[in-house]
Amino acid sequence: MRMAGRWLIITIVCLSLLATSCQCAGGGGSSLALVPSPKEIKPGEQFEVEVQIKPGKQGVSAVEINLSFDPEVMQVIDIKPGTLLGNSPLLGILNIDSEAGTVSYSLARIGETKAPTTAANFAIITFQILNSAQGGDYGLTLAGIGLANENFEDIQDIRVKVASVRVKT
Repeated sequence: MRMAGRWLIITIVCLSLLATSCQCAGGGGSSLALVPSPKEIKPGEQFEVEVQIKPGKQGVSAVEINLSFDPEVMQVIDIKPGTLLGNSPLLGILNIDSEAGTVSYSLARIGETKAPTTAANFAIITFQILNSAQGGDYGLTLAGIGLANENFEDIQDIRVKVASVRVKT
């Protein structure tokens, strides 16, 4: 029964976050940035993208991202939680669609959320550039994001910084 209660809470949070569209106007003090390393990569090589969140004065109880990438150029190898939501966050959604070039990922904190939450990585996503990839710049975009504060209310006005990687052939 206890686990069912947790799943109900995470499902409600995820649905709430999914309903929140990406707010790119500034003003809320919260930001999300995609930070690839390295930014220049060769076909066949792997790179990581850190999803960094600075919550401002808010606490962060849950996060959901919907990321898109060019599936003709790269594929997701792995995704793991960062430290933003504690040592053992509760997984809500993990859906990697390599053919469509999308990742949906959500986590919630287990236990109390204190405000403000310290800025940290939400997730680390490992990509691999396909051997058939052509040279050029390729964007990583956020189709949607959602953050829930310490009261499980939507955090609004999130500044977003997307990224790109350069494939060098």
